Amino acid sequence: MSSNSDLENKPESSKPKNKENLKQRAYLNSVTSVLDYGARVITGFVITPFLVSGLGSTLFGVWKVIGQFTNYANLADIKATQVLKWAVAKDRDSVNKEELREYVTATFILVMCILPLILVAGSIIVWFSPQITGVESEYYEIVRITTALLIFALIIHKVFDVFESILRGMNLGFKRMGFRAGVFVFGGGLQVAAMLLGYGLIVLATIQILINFIIGITIYLIVKKHVPWFGFGKVRIKKSLSFFKTSGWFMIWNVVSVLMNNSDKMLLGYFAGPVLVTQYVITEYLIKAVRGIINNVLHGVKPGLGKLYGNSDFSKLLKIRSEILNIAWLLTLSISFVVLMVNHSFISTWIGREEFAGQLVNLLVIIMVAQLIFIQVDVSFISMTLDIKSRVYIGICSVVITIMLSVILIDKYEIIGLCISFIVGRSILNISYPYIVYRKFKQKSISLSVPIRKLVLTVALIAIAYNFSTYVTIEGWSEVIAYSGISFMITLIISFYMGIEGHVRSSILEYFYKIKLFRIDN
Repeated sequence: MSSNSDLENKPESSKPKNKENLKQRAYLNSVTSVLDYGARVITGFVITPFLVSGLGSTLFGVWKVIGQFTNYANLADIKATQVLKWAVAKDRDSVNKEELREYVTATFILVMCILPLILVAGSIIVWFSPQITGVESEYYEIVRITTALLIFALIIHKVFDVFESILRGMNLGFKRMGFRAGVFVFGGGLQVAAMLLGYGLIVLATIQILINFIIGITIYLIVKKHVPWFGFGKVRIKKSLSFFKTSGWFMIWNVVSVLMNNSDKMLLGYFAGPVLVTQYVITEYLIKAVRGIINNVLHGVKPGLGKLYGNSDFSKLLKIRSEILNIAWLLTLSISFVVLMVNHSFISTWIGREEFAGQLVNLLVIIMVAQLIFIQVDVSFISMTLDIKSRVYIGICSVVITIMLSVILIDKYEIIGLCISFIVGRSILNISYPYIVYRKFKQKSISLSVPIRKLVLTVALIAIAYNFSTYVTIEGWSEVIAYSGISFMITLIISFYMGIEGHVRSSILEYFYKIKLFRIDN
């Protein structure tokens, strides 16, 4: 008879247990992520008019630039928590509990070692923040204090991200459903109160510290309750070094990702000024919110996909990728049509007509966001392999081209120049990453035919929305909401039946039908 200690050290796969319902957990994780993101978007929607009114267009643009600039402290992060997440997702059924605990220990050691570098990077960012934001000398001290507080908030997030990675790796993200959303709403209320009471940037940054701390403590308690093996294992230098080696490539990718996804406002603010940053941020609000929702749906299924990769089920992974791409196309096209039609009216009702950057900028921002949505699909599939060297090399080329074009074009064409620079640079990733995915999944022949049917329908619908938007006059929230909902449903139905082949439609419907909504696996 086996002793209790023997049972403790057996791999989880060798113990009797209920079969994990990947589709159901993917659904629940996606709902959780969308709920969190939805709370953030709605909170942002409510508080933005208060921020613009309380801070003014210039300081609101400064707040957005600082928020993006502080992310550059991530350049010193080796992304050990990303390695932990994928390692747990891949190995949770094939290694014993003690080894999983060693993963946690190795990651925590690496995070602690990297914090001094983040502090050094943060100090440099704090010092140069006034020059980057382009503020007058009277605001230098305020901007530096605000930036320092946001760096501290970032450090809090980094420490607690170890526990978040465990939860995601175990495919248990849904266990935090509603907690983070509630904290976002609470933080939004504090920001509104700060504006009504006449406070400024420093108090806003302090609120961000409080939000990150509450979220971190909440995640820690959830992991402690729902992950039986959670804890710290033995310190093994070899394991830490193996994580560091893999983390190195994630760190380089993190540099690429920060420059690719978190430099638009900084570049625009530096070369064109914070007022244009405000216009850009307001104009991109709707379509950027859509990108977040789609990415969070995808984010919810990543750990389940890691398990399929661990089992070398490449054909199923490629099938799921195809379904995700089709769903992403449906949602992106349908909401892009709505944004082109109503964004001007939406912004006029929300903030004021003068903050809309123009219909051409509106279209270019939509293209930028659509590119990122499809790039993120393949990035997630490449990440699960923990072999991202090819992705990094191509990403570096994309970033270099993007920044070079931005330096040339923003000064002359302002927001339009920024958008064109990013569209051209990201096109390299849209073309290259699908080939990497097919190669990682051991496909001998790679056939990536252009989806003519989807392409023609996309161009037609976008052209209709772009040209007819000038004839659409919508006033009041009830009209904006009603028009948006009707336009979205009509475009979604047309796209589903005219842009997607019959067998693919059946596959997508079957995927959602098989999701069990009313039973949660333990």
